[in-house]
Amino acid sequence: QPQTYLTIITMTEWHPLPSRDLAPSPMFQELNSKAEERATSCESASMPSLDHLKMKDYEEVYEPSDDTFLLIDGLQLALKEGEICIDKTHTTLEIGCGTGVPTVFLARQLVGAASCVHIVTDVNPRALQVAKATAAANGVPSLEAIECDLASALLPRWEHGVDVLIFNPPYVPTPNDEVGGNGIEASWAGGLNGRVVIDRAIPQIAKLLSKPRGVGFMITVDDNLPEDLQKPFHSLALKMEPWVRRRARNEYLTVQKISLIDDEHDNR
Repeated sequence: QPQTYLTIITMTEWHPLPSRDLAPSPMFQELNSKAEERATSCESASMPSLDHLKMKDYEEVYEPSDDTFLLIDGLQLALKEGEICIDKTHTTLEIGCGTGVPTVFLARQLVGAASCVHIVTDVNPRALQVAKATAAANGVPSLEAIECDLASALLPRWEHGVDVLIFNPPYVPTPNDEVGGNGIEASWAGGLNGRVVIDRAIPQIAKLLSKPRGVGFMITVDDNLPEDLQKPFHSLALKMEPWVRRRARNEYLTVQKISLIDDEHDNR
């Protein structure tokens, strides 16, 4: 059966339409439905200003799109619902920051958090320059920008030291040989099932989240097999559940919430 492809201009890649045989179990579908309800009922978050950027910048750095918008909506809801505790947030980390919009959005909400450190990483050096410019343009005085693969340069220094972790990974299914660049393609090329980079990041996420309240927010699409994705998290004493979910063009985007398993309440 031939595949159908759709061109998404903002991501500059061929994106396969989701397969019809990726239906989740009834339990996971219920979690997805609750996440859709949250996304429908929550207020839209206000984007940080990107007036300092030109169209040419987006030839080198991923332009904020539907996944970015859903991510900051999810962060805003997490703040409102107490999933992110302002007075207990001392360090935030965004892996693969691009323009830095999610971190800058969160930093502006955490102005009451004393001495909060905001860290961003990217393999694309131009993305780090843009993220720092986004922070400066939006009144965020300090942003630590580190060029590295995922969060490799932060370990062991920041082991169990990150209170809020943000990850909009390269989730688009592509041939595996497209993964591993350090240009704009690194923002979307995800390899088999869009999981190659995500799967490599999971052990680092487990080492970075603080105990006991560290929380992560990660974008997935259904082609990433998110129900199956719960398993490697669970093996490292983490749980992953849909937080907010929304249809965008030909796919469903979900912000997955990642947290430490509480043995007294989590039985999965």
